[in-house]
Amino acid sequence: MIEPAGQRFDDGVLKRYELRRGNRLILRTGEGFRGYESFELRNPFRLVLDLQNISMGNVATAPLANRNPRQKIIVIDPGHGGVETGATGPTGLRETEAALDLARRVHRRLQRDRTLPVVLTRDEDRLIGLDERTAIANYNRADLFLSIHLNASPRSTATGAETYFLSNDATDDDARTLAALENGAAGVSRDPIDEVTDRNLDLVLWDLAQNQYLAESSLLAERVQWHLNALPGTRNRGGRQAPFRVLMGATMPAVLVEAGFVSNIDEEERFRSMEYRSRVAEAIEAAVREFLRELDRLLVPDPRVSRP
Repeated sequence: MIEPAGQRFDDGVLKRYELRRGNRLILRTGEGFRGYESFELRNPFRLVLDLQNISMGNVATAPLANRNPRQKIIVIDPGHGGVETGATGPTGLRETEAALDLARRVHRRLQRDRTLPVVLTRDEDRLIGLDERTAIANYNRADLFLSIHLNASPRSTATGAETYFLSNDATDDDARTLAALENGAAGVSRDPIDEVTDRNLDLVLWDLAQNQYLAESSLLAERVQWHLNALPGTRNRGGRQAPFRVLMGATMPAVLVEAGFVSNIDEEERFRSMEYRSRVAEAIEAAVREFLRELDRLLVPDPRVSRP
């Protein structure tokens, strides 16, 4: 139930909402409203309405129309957003801002190839739930989901990039702690694997669904990590596994990239550089393209194998 029953907003998309007779929701839109898309989530059941701004022309939450069978749809997810700012560096660089900028740069680079439609889960500073992010990828029937973040550690000397794919068993304690922090920052109060084991059969099924993409997700993480390692001054922290909630609902190869430690003052300074961000985006783009080429080779049937 929405509380209070009526509320005004100083917003160009949504001006006001009203709840009437307990079960009728009325939305009053503003001059910036372009349209909306809707999709359902379960456990608990939710009807998600995505109100679109007229300026959000490159954010897609509906299936891409007239898709060429040879096209590969990529969904790029900038971590955090809105009131959920993520990590903050020693001199004030916020993860949510840097992640969004990196995602936009990757988006622009990939969009140069018209056979690669690219969807951003957000193209502005707004909050999106973890389940909604992968729901957008699933709704668009994406071939690849990549969530971009910056890391943080209580150890100020921690540096380097690491790339994760989903697993119930974390690579080590650091990986499990990071997943718990990311999940907790987005409102997941417990370790998600414990939570789904106890209460949420649907997420267990999502996890099983992601298992069929385990090899592809591992390959994608390996390629991203290799290209990030080639950047000057980047310490190789390796491809890793952890129970990130944002990866659980994906029905395609999916990884979460921690591009560097914003908590390290030297690394934070690098991420303040637009040139360095462009190099990180270039590395991620190269990894995605390399992964898709390898994936195509894996999917091409061997002519030497006879068919029934």
